[in-house]
Order: sequence, then structure tokens, then C-alpha cells
Amino acid sequence: FPTRRSSDLANLTVSSGTLTPVFATATTTYAVTVTAATSSITVTPTTADAGATVQVNGVTVASGSASGNIALGVGTTVAVHVVVKAQDGTQKTYTVNVTRPSNNANLANLTISSGTLTPAFAAATVTYTASVSNATASITLTPTVAEAHATVKVTVRR
Repeated sequence: FPTRRSSDLANLTVSSGTLTPVFATATTTYAVTVTAATSSITVTPTTADAGATVQVNGVTVASGSASGNIALGVGTTVAVHVVVKAQDGTQKTYTVNVTRPSNNANLANLTISSGTLTPAFAAATVTYTASVSNATASITLTPTVAEAHATVKVTVRR
């Protein structure tokens, strides 16, 4: 049985997604990926010792109760800190890194260093042709993503 000095959690759950790895008292770092549509999450910590206190991101939460909503930005990872404090003052911190992916795969702009891009840039267009003079040895294509955390892959067809 836990002592009155326990700063352990007996359980930790999230309102959306799945903790990875599966919760274990001795494991203090977890990851959760939610859907792009999930704008917030709650965390429910349950202390191993009824006399311990628990805070989620600095706000006291009753053991076994959900935290307040924690906002999740699109394309970001938010660290949620769960701090358990035993009656003797001993503390243990559990961290849940929650990732909300972006579903925006659009470009905000596409430019070419030389020549003409056809058709003119439009976010919904995915295929372009670059026309350059015979004297042009190379060009630089500069895509700008609409979502700051997105990545781009350029495929060149000759």
C-alpha cells in the first residue's frame, strides 16, 4: 500500500487520444496525439495517496477529477505538467506532450526565380508548369506553406 508520503499517481487519463506508453506509476513522460479537429484536452490524474495534492499546469485538481480545458494550437505540441505533492512535501512531475496536427496542406504562395509559372498561383492548384528561356540553367522554386508547421516536398518532372 502507498505510504502517506507517496507523490505517485495511481492513474492518469486524457479526454482525447491515447497515452503512449500505457500509464505506469514509474513512467513520468507520455505522448498523446489528438485529431486536427481537437481544440482542447483535459487530464484526469488520480493520486496513489489520498492525502497527496495534484496540480495540472499549476492549477489544483481534485484526485480523480478532470482538469480544466487545456487549449491546443493547430500544428503544435503542448506540454501538460502534472505535479503530485505528498504530505511530506515530496513532489513528482508527470509530463504529457499533446500534439495536435494540422490538416492544412495548402500553400500560401509559390514563386519562381526566373520565367513564368502557369497557371498563376492559387492555393487549390497542385500542378504548375514553369516556362524559362533556353539560356536558363537553373531556377529556384520557393513554396510558402499556409500552416507554419507544415513541410513541403517538391517533385520535378522533366
